[in-house]
Amino acid sequence: MIGRLLPAFVFVAASLAMIVPSSAQYSEAVKGACKNDYKRYCGVYGLGDPGLRKCMDKAGPSLSNRCVVTLVNTGEVSFQRATQRWGHNLQKVD
Repeated sequence: MIGRLLPAFVFVAASLAMIVPSSAQYSEAVKGACKNDYKRYCGVYGLGDPGLRKCMDKAGPSLSNRCVVTLVNTGEVSFQRATQRWGHNLQKVD
């Protein structure tokens, strides 16, 4: 009986892991650097809310330099998006 239920359990667990976003998807660096920006512009969204990324993108031009640099350095946002779309003046480091 357990042998037949185990594959079904694994399938359900894997499916939920892909569907349900986790607040762990944001690094501690991003959480620390963007904490004030998050509270100021997008605090109505939970860390697992799909609308949070859209809100932060919309707030992009107003985000603090510290937050933007951290987003770029962690790969959350591209350098081009931060500089061209959001208008931040960042220096690219190779």
